[in-house]
Amino acid sequence: MSLVLRSIHLPTTLVSRVLNVILSHQPRVELERLLEWWSAYAAVQDLLVTYGGTEDEFKRLPDVSRIFVSDPQLRVDKVREKQSYTGVWRAASRWLAERGNESFSHVYFAEFDHLPLVSDLGVKLVERLEKDEADVLGHRLRRIDGTSNVHYLYHLGDPRFMNFWRRISVRSNKETVLGMLSTGSFWTRKAFMEVAAQEQEILVYLEIYLPTLAHHLGFRVRRFHDHGRCVFPGLVKGLSVDSARQHGCWTVHPIKTCPAPNR
Repeated sequence: MSLVLRSIHLPTTLVSRVLNVILSHQPRVELERLLEWWSAYAAVQDLLVTYGGTEDEFKRLPDVSRIFVSDPQLRVDKVREKQSYTGVWRAASRWLAERGNESFSHVYFAEFDHLPLVSDLGVKLVERLEKDEADVLGHRLRRIDGTSNVHYLYHLGDPRFMNFWRRISVRSNKETVLGMLSTGSFWTRKAFMEVAAQEQEILVYLEIYLPTLAHHLGFRVRRFHDHGRCVFPGLVKGLSVDSARQHGCWTVHPIKTCPAPNR
């Protein structure tokens, strides 16, 4: 099957252009279907696949902007072994840097099963970011330090965990720890690049590491509210593309089997 992506022109402001970074480990056929879906919601030249599958499968992928992420910490058990997206962030940031500071102003990150539902998603995200006076938007963002959150308690077993935040933080309260769902997030270019550039000296589960690091580097991390109500950490009975659209959601997660794009 040959992949046919539609190159569409979406409304954007003169100063805002969003790079959509899609993380996938899928075989070629499934990724082709996913990219067909995405091409209905974003210009093809604004898509970047970060690939966490095998090198052999990567060589067979469609001819779109793509990067193989070799970081072994991407492929470990999510919580127990403290899965990391640092390799993804660094690969995408290098790709961005090669295209210069004027290429993209913002980055939208999505896992393969987190699907867009509105054609002007980039515009809406930029508007929401500016309205909320944020540098990062994340789903189910919450403060977890001092709580019984299992991820937080697990990390406290490593004395380096809190020492790391205390050492790098520009905040007056250097012990804030945040958690957010990892499946989709929106970043200013500056926030994305600076998080990618930070040396990760200790292993921290990505759902804690990304928002907490951004916060302690001085960036404003905010929660998606109303338009995140169709984004869940696991499978939910009755959740579908159609039901999410009926609720006016901008994106939906998880959709493990990408539907055929609307023509």
